Amino acid sequence: MPYLIGTDEAGYGPNLGPLTIAGTLWETESTETDLYLALSDAVGNHSSRSAANPKLFIADSKKVYSGSIEQLETNVLALVYALKGKIPANWQELVELLCPQHSLAHSDRQRWLAGQEKFLPIAGDPHKIKLLGELFQENCTRAGVKLMEIECHPIFPPQFNNQLVALGNKATLLSNYTLKIVQRLMKHCDDDTEIGCDKHGGRSKYASLVQEILAEELVLVGNETREISDYSFRQNDHDVFIRFQAKGESFLPTALASMVAKYLREVFMDIWNQYWREQFPEIKPTKGYPVDAKRFKSEIAHLQSKLGLSDHLIWRNK
Repeated sequence: MPYLIGTDEAGYGPNLGPLTIAGTLWETESTETDLYLALSDAVGNHSSRSAANPKLFIADSKKVYSGSIEQLETNVLALVYALKGKIPANWQELVELLCPQHSLAHSDRQRWLAGQEKFLPIAGDPHKIKLLGELFQENCTRAGVKLMEIECHPIFPPQFNNQLVALGNKATLLSNYTLKIVQRLMKHCDDDTEIGCDKHGGRSKYASLVQEILAEELVLVGNETREISDYSFRQNDHDVFIRFQAKGESFLPTALASMVAKYLREVFMDIWNQYWREQFPEIKPTKGYPVDAKRFKSEIAHLQSKLGLSDHLIWRNK
């Protein structure tokens, strides 16, 4: 059966906290399948308040998050429950379930993560999470759709800064890590595959990266505009089509990737703020975006020095 893959990121702009990149893999009856239509009994692209007909809300993470983690968490963990059969009990278990390339030993090298506990769900209701997950699975069975994998990769400041030097710019860093997630997800694919990615830092040319990381045969270039860049190639006697599209979250697999990346980053930022509040109870939490990140960094400067934390360990250079 054909496959759909969607990718997106969260935290591209901030100086504090990780850049998180996610991908989702779906098995469908056709690469033309509209998952919003196929799964309309259990999924919508807007929030449902109906207690009689509850639905998963899968859309751009900014739309789902809307200032509160409860809605984002409920919907993300419902999909994790549907896929993995369990709700992660804490942040470590979330990483183990969704981040196969990221070892907890690597997290331990982030001093603000070492020894920190964060139980999950933070705000979501486990009963609602399970209900939505079960309704989703039932709808998938009826529709001939299967969510096969969710993968997320957090890139913390030391790795981010090192890769920024090695690769030259942030957009290339994002493209490289994104396409490596796609590469791993494609190992499950033995039929035609449609891949949707959000645009990376406004760039319009991806052919060389697609050729280097994904394709064994020649990559054919379609459009390369500000709105969309698309490419195709053959892989193991099957057709692969990949597009990089502005506002790519209209494609459900990309929308879910956006939500997963956002949720994982929010969990990490919650732990980041928890760690610094333990050292400095009066400090105002931060989301890590440039202006407020500078405020936060100036306020922890004395503690940062006392703890022996170099800027390289906590501050992303771009």
